[in-house]
Amino acid sequence: MSLDPLPRQRLAIEAPPGPVLVIAGPGAGKTFCLIARINQLVETRGVAPERICAVTFTNRAAEEIAVRLKHTLRDRADVITRGTIHALCLALLREHAEAAGLRPGFGVADEQYQKVVLGRLHVPLEQRGSLLNRFSRHRVQKQDFELTHDDARLYREYATWLAHRNMLDFDDLVTKAEELLRTRGDIADTIAARWDHLLVDEFQDVNAVQYDLLKRLAAPHDNLFAVGDDEQSIFTWTGADPYVLVRFARDYGIERPIVLDKNCRCSRQIFETARRVLAHNPQLFEKQLSADRESPYEVGAFAFRDEAEEAAWLLDDLRSDRAASGLGWGDYAVLYRRHKLGEYLEGRLLRAGIPCRLARGRSLVEDDVIKYVIAALRIVRSPDDPVALEAFARCVLSPHFLQEVLASPPFPLSANSERGDASEFLAAVRALARRRPAHDPDTKKLWRLVYQVENLRGLPRSHRALAPLVDEILSQSVGPYRNALEERHDELTDPADSPEAVALAARLAAAIAAEREIVIEPQGGVEIALRGMLAAAGVRNVPSQVSGPLKPRGTAPGLTHPGETLVNADGGENGLALTVFKALQLLHSKELDTALERYVTFDLETTDGEVATCGVVEIGAARVVRGEIVDRFHTLVQPYQPISPRASAIHGYTDSDVRDARSFAQVWPEFRTFVGDDVLIAHNGQQFDIPVLRRLAAGQAGVDGLVFYDTLPLARSLSRDSAKLEDLALRFGIDAGRAHHALDDAVTLARVYRELERRRGIRARKAVLVNLLDYLGLALALEGAGSGERDLLFKLAKFYTLGRYSEALEFYQMERERAGRTAAPSVDEVIERLGGRALMTRLRAEPDPAQRYPAAVARLRALIDADASATLSDSIDRLLERVALSTSEGIEVAPDRVNLLTLHSTKGLEFARVYIIGVEDYQIPGYRESTENREAEIQEARRLLYVGMTRARERLVLTRVERRFGVEAGGSTFLEEMSLDVQGAAAR
Repeated sequence: MSLDPLPRQRLAIEAPPGPVLVIAGPGAGKTFCLIARINQLVETRGVAPERICAVTFTNRAAEEIAVRLKHTLRDRADVITRGTIHALCLALLREHAEAAGLRPGFGVADEQYQKVVLGRLHVPLEQRGSLLNRFSRHRVQKQDFELTHDDARLYREYATWLAHRNMLDFDDLVTKAEELLRTRGDIADTIAARWDHLLVDEFQDVNAVQYDLLKRLAAPHDNLFAVGDDEQSIFTWTGADPYVLVRFARDYGIERPIVLDKNCRCSRQIFETARRVLAHNPQLFEKQLSADRESPYEVGAFAFRDEAEEAAWLLDDLRSDRAASGLGWGDYAVLYRRHKLGEYLEGRLLRAGIPCRLARGRSLVEDDVIKYVIAALRIVRSPDDPVALEAFARCVLSPHFLQEVLASPPFPLSANSERGDASEFLAAVRALARRRPAHDPDTKKLWRLVYQVENLRGLPRSHRALAPLVDEILSQSVGPYRNALEERHDELTDPADSPEAVALAARLAAAIAAEREIVIEPQGGVEIALRGMLAAAGVRNVPSQVSGPLKPRGTAPGLTHPGETLVNADGGENGLALTVFKALQLLHSKELDTALERYVTFDLETTDGEVATCGVVEIGAARVVRGEIVDRFHTLVQPYQPISPRASAIHGYTDSDVRDARSFAQVWPEFRTFVGDDVLIAHNGQQFDIPVLRRLAAGQAGVDGLVFYDTLPLARSLSRDSAKLEDLALRFGIDAGRAHHALDDAVTLARVYRELERRRGIRARKAVLVNLLDYLGLALALEGAGSGERDLLFKLAKFYTLGRYSEALEFYQMERERAGRTAAPSVDEVIERLGGRALMTRLRAEPDPAQRYPAAVARLRALIDADASATLSDSIDRLLERVALSTSEGIEVAPDRVNLLTLHSTKGLEFARVYIIGVEDYQIPGYRESTENREAEIQEARRLLYVGMTRARERLVLTRVERRFGVEAGGSTFLEEMSLDVQGAAAR
């Protein structure tokens, strides 16, 4: 769009102070107007930027506004309050938690957490999403949307669950913030006084509660600028209602809103056809919208027998259209009402060699790696929360296996029972694991869950910052997601053992600290790859010779002054690419040395091997501070039951040895005092020592405050060799003393754990920055052949460079052209060096979890603050909030693949070619809506189809079938309303 506003846009931008209502049709420039309005307020009317608040409904929209304002207002844009309405409400509630009736430190329940709560209330999985929608509408619409008796009971239990765990869901954020402003006029006045202008985007998506809140914030000045479109209101299930725009006009006495009437996106043919479907809906505002641009394509409508015939035609049409137009695959979108259609088409497109992306949205917790980390952090933050524990279990166990756990004692919980706690859940897991064959792979998964949960509870003792805590969580395998460097760590060298990498790391650190530029001398294109690597690692000032500093993926101190030049000789015999990579690993692993500063190792010897009934005959423990044993504890114990011959054969104690010893109850206070607040460490203790200790100490003072850590998972992750304590001691050259004597074993464990932590630190240095592998692969391909570790890393990294989640090749091509480096290998030549275009096509066509891992890690790190003053708990809370709020991220469009999207997810997007699949009554509006003639839902379906149609710039195709997935598809009322000539399958 031109920077010069159209006449109607200018009316909106330059409207006088006071309430302003802008009705903006699709492609009419509503975001342009909102941003231009803010610029006009600041530049022309002298409004201080910090006195402006801009509210959006997606994080992406908020970020887009921020970026565009930064271009015009520079640093002044930073002080404008902007964000989603949920983020705004969360900030207000954090600030005034007590006044809002909330306990400090409340959490935000994301959808995953909500659904686990409903699972605890025995709501079937397939019903949980729709039930949450009904809860939402009830809270927003009150008497206008009554719950059934059963739903009302479930809602009360659901709300009680959240309150018990000090959690709020998304609707709570808004309703409690609105209630705070409504009932505490003093606080409302204080908050409202912060701003002189309030601007709201997508106003048609505002529900009644949100409207009241926004109106109260604007009350002191009434400078409320609302932009929306009643004809694009498609989120009824959230309580949104297009009549909110009518209410706004009525409340503020606006007789004629400003209508942006010129569509600048669609061709005339597309827009006029889309308007015809809306002609059958009531018109809330008088408007005459139009589009002027002509297209050689009329809107096409095609009918098929079934979805297979429809998909076959779609594949042919996509290929032929692309061949004729020369467009990229990212210019094509296939839209539909329900995910099932997209999932079906995804398989057909990929098998046909057409790259595509099934876009479900950008909610962070939909990414398995991030879901795992967030579930783990909820346990770290609230170890006794059974919902957090069950959510974590869902990341580790299969649904079938989880159901088996929930069917074990003390489960299933009745609807009237207490909510249960985390210890009961773990007790059920342990009980099931003991009933199953010991060497069964599924049994090992159960024990792995126990180890992970217990160890997570101890992690806050060894980590003061969030980033290294997340790194430790990520060091555990996550389903099919793996850190490729970590898996091959035993074949890689420690960056700290490379003198060149150590020296280069020191130079890079000094340059960053002194804010000097880091320049790489031309080396046949290698310098381009290394600039990309540094930028991806978060180093800011790595200038291109022609374009200035590169924009980093992450964050790092800014660099503004020239000073550090990297030359080929800096790489030594390993080459500059590998040396720069290892130097960056050293810089980023500094805070990963997070061994416990103090802890107590312990061991028990018992009467027999039965966890549920054995007695203890010996307790041994060693206190370790900063890696050194500083104290020891040892005592024999009278078990008051006979020692089995087999046990005596192992540890050597007989009944006569412990006849005069004290009982466990007498020994316990002394042992508990010795442990104090330290973490208790055992080796393979979760299967025996820890549950035995807990059973015998049950009811005793101090048992609930114990925190355990089991070293077995760490030992197994570091080596494929035996993880038995005596074998570890032998490999590490540690004198194990008398095996199976409690104090000797506790001392041995203290020394073994110290070595395990040292080796974990080495592995962390080797495995960090896996998200740079794509640029490392590119740099190694440009440097040329190598051997040893260079060859190993090249073979590993090239799959990431060629893969679907990397931008390294695109970056190289762009920078090569901009810098005029014609002597550097072409991108085609680089692709050949990496394995060829056929390999790249295959890698980019098939989603691969292994390739996804680096992108997921980078995405997660971008959300972590580097605030050294924040406590670990505060940092975790902030991250959990950001992830919960990311459900409003919006859709991420693939630039080089056909985008498969639901109609609801397309707001704000546009494509050259759009295919809308399933324009039949039982899909749009839906079976019940059609057969029961639900007029409100039919009207919303028209608006939904209108939104989808107006995503197209040049060519639009609508399809329908007679039978879909074996079921009659119904008629096609909407196609008839548009008077489209529906062609048979053979027509083109």
